[in-house]
Amino acid sequence: MRFFSLRFLLLLVCVAVLAVMLLYYFTNITIPGQRSVSGIVQNVKDMASIEKENNVLKAKLEEQETLSVQQLELKRENKNLQAVVDKTKEVEQYNPLQASVMHRDADPANWYETVIVDKGSNDDVQENMAVVTKDGLIGKITQVKPTFSEVKLLSSKDKRYRISATIQGKKNVNGILNGFDPSNKYLMVRDILNKNLKKGEKVVTSGLGEILPPNLDIGTIVKVKPDPYGLTSIAYIKPTADFYDINQVIILRTGKKA
Repeated sequence: MRFFSLRFLLLLVCVAVLAVMLLYYFTNITIPGQRSVSGIVQNVKDMASIEKENNVLKAKLEEQETLSVQQLELKRENKNLQAVVDKTKEVEQYNPLQASVMHRDADPANWYETVIVDKGSNDDVQENMAVVTKDGLIGKITQVKPTFSEVKLLSSKDKRYRISATIQGKKNVNGILNGFDPSNKYLMVRDILNKNLKKGEKVVTSGLGEILPPNLDIGTIVKVKPDPYGLTSIAYIKPTADFYDINQVIILRTGKKA
């Protein structure tokens, strides 16, 4: 009986030791796949964080690009406005009035016909006054209302619309500015009696008829052709002003009604 009790006691001791060993083992063992699963979870978190940071950076870059474009546009506008101011000083003798284009026919067929500016009879604007940009003559006033006016452009297809022109630096070389070649955007000066015209010569207003002031820049001769009858010449002119993009203009208030 005593032997049995000793034996039982040893068995209990062994079970206890085994229990302790098993407890230690299971509390310190690494479960298979535990590390790889936690790594995947961490990677997903890292990817989400990176994507968030990328979205923030992308938004900042887009904002920066927008600001850069706005700054460039402001610089361009300021440069144009300064050029208009300089041109206004240049033509002070003609009582200049700055104006902005407020309307233009969106129909491509009429794009080169007229523009509407935001100055009218309330600003002492009258018909036949010359209208220029910072680069040169673009047309003259054809209709006036109290707060706005219509400007018919030199590029108009109206055959009745005529402006007297001459070659800068040459005497008695006059012609009639009438016509526009839409294929290459050239103006045409017709009925020039002098045939010794050269490419590169400047064409300006003649001042004949005292409707428009003299020596306003119109353009430069790019080619000369005889008219169908061979009696006079037609000069094709590359205009100094841009008839496509017109925003700020100057009205020369020295013209008078014809």
